[in-house]
Amino acid sequence: MGNFIEELKRRNVAKVALVYIIAGWLTMQVVDVMFPALHLPEWLISAVAAFVLIGFPFAVIFAWAFEMTPEGLKRERDVDRSESITPQTGQKLNHVAMIILAIAVVFLLVDKFAIQVDKDVPDTAVVATAPEEKPSIAVLPFVNMSGDVENEYFSDGLSEELLNLLAKIPQLHVAGRTSSFKFKGTNEDLRIIGEALNVAHVLEGSVRKSGARLRITAQLIDTQNGYHLWSENYDRELTDIFAIQDEIAGHVVEELKVHLLGAEVTAATQGTTNVEAYNQFLRGNYFIDDTSAENLEKARIAYETAIEFDPNFARAYAGLASALQQIYSGWASSSGGSFIENFQHIREVADKAIELDPNNTESLIAQTIVALLINWDLPTAHAHTEKALETSPNDLAALGWHAANLVFLRKFDEAEAALTKALEVDPLSLASMRTLGDVYMVSGRCDLAIETYQRALNLAPDTGRFYGRIARCKLFQGDLKAAMTLNAREPVNWVRETNELIILGREGSIEEWQAAVTNYEAEYGFGNSYQMAEIYADKGDMDKTFEWLDHTARVKDPGGPWALIMPFFDEAKNDPRWQEYEAKFGL
Repeated sequence: MGNFIEELKRRNVAKVALVYIIAGWLTMQVVDVMFPALHLPEWLISAVAAFVLIGFPFAVIFAWAFEMTPEGLKRERDVDRSESITPQTGQKLNHVAMIILAIAVVFLLVDKFAIQVDKDVPDTAVVATAPEEKPSIAVLPFVNMSGDVENEYFSDGLSEELLNLLAKIPQLHVAGRTSSFKFKGTNEDLRIIGEALNVAHVLEGSVRKSGARLRITAQLIDTQNGYHLWSENYDRELTDIFAIQDEIAGHVVEELKVHLLGAEVTAATQGTTNVEAYNQFLRGNYFIDDTSAENLEKARIAYETAIEFDPNFARAYAGLASALQQIYSGWASSSGGSFIENFQHIREVADKAIELDPNNTESLIAQTIVALLINWDLPTAHAHTEKALETSPNDLAALGWHAANLVFLRKFDEAEAALTKALEVDPLSLASMRTLGDVYMVSGRCDLAIETYQRALNLAPDTGRFYGRIARCKLFQGDLKAAMTLNAREPVNWVRETNELIILGREGSIEEWQAAVTNYEAEYGFGNSYQMAEIYADKGDMDKTFEWLDHTARVKDPGGPWALIMPFFDEAKNDPRWQEYEAKFGL
C-alpha cells in the first residue's frame, strides 16, 4: 500500500487531481455568472457541470498512465526511470495551481464588487416598464396535485384570486394574469421568468383537493438567486379557503415589508361566504379565459350555478355578463338569436351586479358593456371605466375597456397610454396587444399595427382575429395580394369571409361580387349588419352603406361603434346622413 501511495506521488496523480478540481471549480464559477448574463439556456450550465465531473476520472487515469518527457507525452511504462522528469513536472503543476487560484481570487473579487454593483444599477428600459421603487412579484399558477383535471380550475382560480388580492396593494407591482399564466406547466427557470415579467419575486405553490379537504403549499422565491424567502403548508377544510388566501397574501407582504413602507393586506373581499358559490365562480373564470364557444358556454353555466348558490354574489353576476357579452357578440362563433333580446339578458345581469356592489370593479365593467354595446352611450361607458380605474388602477379588464372607449371617442393618444400601462402590468396580454394594434390601425399607423399584431401571434400562433386585422392593414395600404394571403390564415370564419368580400369588391367583377354578397347576407342576415355596412362602404355605395348602418342601429349590432373609427367609412363621414348615425352614440 505504501508503495502505491509513493507511486501516486511520483507520477503527480494527486497534483493533477488537485489542479483539475481547482480548474473545474473556477470554470463553474465563471459559467454560473456569465451564462445567465449572455442569456444562454439553463441546460448548458448543467451540461458543463456534467462534463467537468465526467472528466475527473479520465484526468486521474491519464496522469497515472502517461508522463510528460522532453520528447513529449509518453506512456509511463515506456519511460526509463533514470530519465524521468516527474519532479520538474510536479513543480510546474504547483505553479499552475497557484496561477489558477490567483485567477479565482480575482474573479471572485470582480464578481462581488463590480458585477454585483452593476446588477444593482436600474436599467432605464426596465424603469420605463415597471417602476423599480416598488417591490415586484408574479403569482404563478399553482400546480394542481389532485390527480383530477377537473380540479384545474380551482388551483388556477386560487392563484388568480391571490394575484388580485396582492394587486390591491398600491406599493406592490404585480405582474398580470396573462403573463404569469404563460409559464404554466413550463418548469422554466425562475431567473428567466423574473426577467421576462420584470419581477424580483415569484409566488408559486400547489393545491391538493380531496373532497372537502385542502392541502395548499405556497412559497415566495427571489428570482435573482432562487432563494426561498418563505414557504408554508396549509392543511384545512374547504370552508377555510378565504382565510387561507388572506394568510398567504399576508405572509408575502410580511416578507416584503422592508420595501412596502408598512403596507398591509386588506381582508379579501370575494363577495360571498358561500364556498360552493365561490367554487363555481372560480370555475367560470377558468373557462372564460379560453374563449372557445364550448368554454364560454361552460363559463356561463358555472356563473349561473354560483348565483344559484348565492343570489347576492355580485362578482358572479358581473362574470356572467362578461361571458354573455362574448357569446352573444359572436366572439368565438357566429351569434345566434336577436341582439336586442340577448342583450336585454346582459342588461338584467349587469344591473343586478351593480345593485349588489356599486363600487366593485367587475360590476362597473359589466355596466360599461351595457353602456357601450347595448345603449351606445359612449360618455357613460367612459365614465364607468374612469370610476373603475380610480379604485383599481392596474386592473387589466378596466384598462382594456377604458382604452376601447377612448378609441371610439377618437382619443387615440390616451387610448395608447392606457394600453401601454396595461402591457406594463401584463406584458403577454393578447387582448391588450390586439386593442393597441387597433389603435394604430384606425389612427393611420398600420406598420405599427402589423408589428403589434405579429408580436401577439409570435406568442400564440393562429389565435383568432389577428390575421384578419393584419389583412385589413394591408388593404388600407393597398396591398391586395398580401391581404389575401394573410386573410386566408384567419381561423374565425365570419371574419375571414367578410374580408374576402371586401377584397373581391376591389378586384373582382361586379356580378361575382354581388352574388357573393347575396350569399353572405343569406348566411348571416342581420346578425352581421355592421359587416354588411363595411362591405358596401368600401365599395362606395353610400345608400346601401347607410341602409345597413340603420339596420345595425335597429338590431343593436355590437359592431356599430366601429363605424366611428374604421377607415372604410371615411367617405361616408362626408355624407349628411353621418351626423345622425354619430349622434346615436351620445356624441
